[in-house]
Amino acid sequence: MVASAKETKTSRRAKDRLHHVHARAGIRQDGLLRALGPELRGIWGIAEDAEAGRVREIVLLRLNRVLERFADPLMPEIVWTAYNLGVDPVNGGAGMVGRIRTMVGRGRVAVSERTCTRRFYDFLGSVKNSLDGFQEDLTGEDFRLASRWIAENVRPERTGGTPRDPVPSVMRMFLDGTVCGPADEAGAPIPARLGAHGEWFCVFTDERLLAEYRAVTGAGWVRIRHRTGREVVLAAARRDAATGVLVNPRPTRGAGIHAALPLTPDSIARLVVRG
Repeated sequence: MVASAKETKTSRRAKDRLHHVHARAGIRQDGLLRALGPELRGIWGIAEDAEAGRVREIVLLRLNRVLERFADPLMPEIVWTAYNLGVDPVNGGAGMVGRIRTMVGRGRVAVSERTCTRRFYDFLGSVKNSLDGFQEDLTGEDFRLASRWIAENVRPERTGGTPRDPVPSVMRMFLDGTVCGPADEAGAPIPARLGAHGEWFCVFTDERLLAEYRAVTGAGWVRIRHRTGREVVLAAARRDAATGVLVNPRPTRGAGIHAALPLTPDSIARLVVRG
């Protein structure tokens, strides 16, 4: 019982120390070895006298092991920005909040700062859970790659394992997320009739994008309604007229069709099974 209690305390201390990794300059901060603390260093296999470069490599590799489990295509951008990898050195010392704010402000992701922060803490929760499990051995090839990523300030490529198809990942993210769009008095989505381009439900992943669209176009919709992407797709699939879903249309005539999420028979079949 004493050993078990000690292990629990060690794990708790290690998890608390994770919050020091994304602070300040992230993995590039001075004193990263000290910031990790003895408990987290022990779990991750970092020697007390490890050189700063090796410490950064191990931290990067351990984080990347967890990140590879996420299919969300936005997660690498959010996570590595938070940890200060692949970030403009001018913004590197701005802290996690400052780096994420700059990322959103420059349009590198099409979601809000709040959403990015929430997803980052989802990732951090998974890192904490990983500390209670088996830690894979790191190889010479792992260290070679990590050294290059840090030296060139680039993010890890998704390698190893079964290649992921990005289309189902994006589809899943859209279906499970919340979008907003125009609705009639009964609350049903209003289709946009685009002539030769067919009929579409236009939805926005961020209220600011919708507000920008209305300001530029002067669209006077009766109602704005929030619903899941899944609800929008099912509503489109139930219409007699073939209907697609247009995500974040641009407020300029003739633009944005290429950003559509078309409804194919295969995607509808998967949707019905998953729903």
